[in-house]
Amino acid sequence: MSASANSRMLRGTMWMTIGSMTSRLLGAIYIIPWLMMIGHAYTNQANSLYAQGYQIYAVFLLIATAGLPNVLARLVAEYSERQQFGRVRSVFRQSLVLGITMGLIAAGLLYVLSGILAQGNANVVPVLQSLAAAVLIIPVLSMLRGYVQGFEFMGLSALSQFIEQLVRVIYMLAMTAWIMLGQHGDWIDAVVQSTFAAFWGALAGILVLLLGIWLRRGYFESQYVLSGALHEESGSVLLKMVRQSLPIILAGSAISLVQVLDQYTFFHIMQQLTKFSYSAIDQMFAQFSFNANKLIMLTVSIAVGMAETALPMLARAKTNGNPYEIGDQIAYALKLLAFVMIPASLGMAAVARPLYITFYGAVDVTNGTLILQYSAYVGVVFGAYMVVLAIYQGLGRLRETLWILLIVLVVKSMAQVPMTLWLAGMGPLVSTLLGFIAGLIFAVVRLTRSYPIDWLSLQRTLVMVMFWSLVMYAVVTPIATTGGYFTADTRMQQFILLMITAAIGGAIYGVAVLKSTLGVEMLGERATRLAAKLHLKSAIDRS
Repeated sequence: MSASANSRMLRGTMWMTIGSMTSRLLGAIYIIPWLMMIGHAYTNQANSLYAQGYQIYAVFLLIATAGLPNVLARLVAEYSERQQFGRVRSVFRQSLVLGITMGLIAAGLLYVLSGILAQGNANVVPVLQSLAAAVLIIPVLSMLRGYVQGFEFMGLSALSQFIEQLVRVIYMLAMTAWIMLGQHGDWIDAVVQSTFAAFWGALAGILVLLLGIWLRRGYFESQYVLSGALHEESGSVLLKMVRQSLPIILAGSAISLVQVLDQYTFFHIMQQLTKFSYSAIDQMFAQFSFNANKLIMLTVSIAVGMAETALPMLARAKTNGNPYEIGDQIAYALKLLAFVMIPASLGMAAVARPLYITFYGAVDVTNGTLILQYSAYVGVVFGAYMVVLAIYQGLGRLRETLWILLIVLVVKSMAQVPMTLWLAGMGPLVSTLLGFIAGLIFAVVRLTRSYPIDWLSLQRTLVMVMFWSLVMYAVVTPIATTGGYFTADTRMQQFILLMITAAIGGAIYGVAVLKSTLGVEMLGERATRLAAKLHLKSAIDRS
């Protein structure tokens, strides 16, 4: 792959990761003041209720968007590469119509079926009904993002993500304060308003994207003038989008589907086959489904940024028809995934205890820390799945993504009962890990048979990343453990310990990357310039 393509993927990944990471970080940081206002007595109940509503909402959101944003990004990239901007305009307009229609259908179904989906829990019903408003308009937001990502305007997409999350967090904290501190309701009302905040965040994201597109109207108009009036028949575009979106909606919902599977099976397994009380089961569910999941999605957001960047780039490479370019882009995407995901996940596992206490306090900290550590490792396979899925989508191999999903779900379902009975609250995470590993093995083997991927170079990169990540883990873990003996289990003291250990870990991995060939291989000249600024001798300087 050319240096230009490497740079574009790296730059696009940087923007999408910044947008995704900052929005996820906001979505995690709000937990601290939110739970303080909810109150210690209702912490686990509120987290569990929030998770039960949001996991169902995530599936309906996937139905509402129907995978169309990724299809739109891919088609926009293909048509713009061919200078067929008339078709770009046509497919964009029709995607908006489809998105509005799907949003209306999905939102109506979620609202009407909320009683059935709540499984008899009356508190879940208003949560689901409040989320129906977000399901109504988020398809439009997703289509706009797919459009700008197809043109590789990743900065605009990232900005919309940040503003969406910022507005959501401001609304939910303000309403929670008004309800709980002003005594205008109870903790259930606070959770309902917190989930309704997704609507206002989505509305803000739409306004940001519309403004960004309007400010770039000169570019779009010039491209449409250059390409002439070439169109594709409306029915043909709609049919193509729907046909491509069906596999994407199913395969793209894998993480949400396994979480919903946990929600609808974990309580039944534990209540019918064990002697745990309902409150204990509810607490375990909150720990692995909300508490840990909220934090590992910070690292998964890195992979989401890479996936959103890789998809249109692979679509362009496929349009050019060069299998070696495709193979190089696949290898670089996997290297980049390992380069950031492995140290991020091991780092999170190393500082799991102070991280958990910072966000959730010291209640049941032993089990919470253990589940967070294991969840950090599960986050690596989540991230790998997102990137591999984007590779398949970018290459137009959509039907094969259904086989990947089927393998994940079958293995997960087979392991769910025995793992839950054996490991209780840890069991669903183990069965999820086994399912995704099986699916990834199948996916990678298929790619190996189809494209000339330089696996030797990829293996060398993986070995170096793993080595330095483990060095970082081996240094940070005893520091975090020892520091825990000399600090109180308060949020402030554990936050200070978290910042110190995270800085040490980041410095170890960062210096190792810049002084080794790994930095130059992944970051190019950026690594050399950064090493010079920090007065470090890079591998190139020593050669």
